[in-house]
Formats: sequence, structure tokens, C-alpha cells
Amino acid sequence: MTSLLPARPAFGAPQSRHTLLVADAVDQGRRGASTWVEQELSLGSKVFYKGWVPAGQRADQHWITGPAGPRGARDALVTGQLEFLDLPTVVERSGATAGGVLELYADEVERALGDLWPTVAMTQESPELPMADHPDLVAEYARWEAGFEDLTRRLPVRMLCQLCVAAENETAVWETVAVHHGDVVDGFWSAARDDGHWAPSGDLDAHVARRFGAAVHGAMRAARDRADGPDLHLDLSGVDFMDVACADILMLAARSAPLDQHLVLHGASRFLRRLFDAVGRPASVYQSEDAP
Repeated sequence: MTSLLPARPAFGAPQSRHTLLVADAVDQGRRGASTWVEQELSLGSKVFYKGWVPAGQRADQHWITGPAGPRGARDALVTGQLEFLDLPTVVERSGATAGGVLELYADEVERALGDLWPTVAMTQESPELPMADHPDLVAEYARWEAGFEDLTRRLPVRMLCQLCVAAENETAVWETVAVHHGDVVDGFWSAARDDGHWAPSGDLDAHVARRFGAAVHGAMRAARDRADGPDLHLDLSGVDFMDVACADILMLAARSAPLDQHLVLHGASRFLRRLFDAVGRPASVYQSEDAP
């Protein structure tokens, strides 16, 4: 898989980010995570990695320190630039609560900055949470991720969350992508949030339609919570391809939104405008130049 992760500047103050890397298979996710960790190590970041270790194995036997892992990872584990923590220990120390997890991560950041590391990079493998369709559980997870977002805004921290679709249930996949809609990388498509606009890019086809739908749901939900909401301003200038399945999902989301929420399109090509009309564009969806 070609990495779609944005390159970080090689000099000056890095831009803090909170990215979700989505993979259909374990090996695909490992390749993306390995590229990200290697980049962070080469740029001098303190890297905290949380993952699953098979029973009876040590941290230095995890895949990240082996041939499939990033260059320099084994040496970084010895020198302390890379710290590994297994996910069962994370659960034990945090109590599996949003507050406990955020406290654990914040303590690590504080310790790294106290040791004069210029930046901190944090990532964890797909958590494999048995998430159920229960509002309280979903809300707890959303608080967990919102805390990570706040951490990257306040401090020189870059965070990569990993989602292995094969390891999670449908609810976990949906909510994880929805919460991370503002910075998600998923194979040949990605999405970012910038200057009040939500901007998907790349190829949107039936293979990723459900995950694209989750991201749309998250973007519309977030727009309703913003002070300048509730309309979602959608920048489509970076979309190279969209099929009927994704177009239909987008228009269905608009039709299902509250009456006072509109979908404002920016940079939609002539092909996309005709595609939306073909699947049925509701009155709540309009071009930015046609805004009332």
C-alpha cells in the first residue's frame, strides 16, 4: 500500500495531527504504521507504541522490532526513543475508561517533554474493543478520541490511531471512522478538515462506501455541534472518482439531516453535479454559489 500519510516538515515546528489509518487486513495496517513510525524516529520524536504481544513474548519480539518493522525500531527500543506498552496493560492501568486512558497518555507526554524530546509521536494498534450499539459506550469512546484530539492541539504531539477492519465489529468501525472524519486515511481515499470545510479526496467507490458513509455521518454530526454550524461545507475538489454508491450515501445523509442543516458543495466537478442529480439531490444540497 502506498502511504497516503501527509509528510511532516523536516525543519521548524511540526504541525500537530491526529490521524486515523484504516486497513482491511493486518499486514496492510502494519505497512502504514511502520512507515509512520520510521518517519517519526528519523525526525527525532519520542515514540510511544501500544500493541498486542502474543502470550509468552516480550516487547522486543513484537513485529515492530523485526524485519517487517520500521528501520531503527530495535535500536530505538534499546535507547528509549521508542517505548512499547502492550494493550492489556493499557486496559489495566486505565480501567478502560476515557479518563483513565487520557491520563495515561498525558502522563507519557509530560514525561517525554520533561526529558526534552522536541516532539512526541503516539500510536496504538486497532484496540479490538467489543463495542456494542449502546449510546453510553459510544459516547465514552467519543470522549476518549476527543481527548486525543485536544492533546494534539495543545502540545507538540502527533497521534496515529490504527483501525484494522478485520479485527473490529461493525459498530466499532463505524464509530471510529465517524469520530475521526476530520483526518482519516483509508487506502485510496482520505478526508481532512480545513478552514471550516470537510474535504474527502481520492477514489470513492463501493468498496469503501460504508466507511465513507460513517465519515459523512461524523462530519455532519460535528457541524451541528460547531458554533458556525449546522451546515456542512463540503470541498469536493480533491475527489478523483465517485461511484453511484457513495453519491447515493451522500445524498441520503443530506435527506436524513435535520431540517435546518444543509450540505453546501464547493469545487464539485460537472460529473459530480450530474451524478448527484441522477441519484436524487434534495433541496438541502446546493452549490456554494447558489447559497441563499
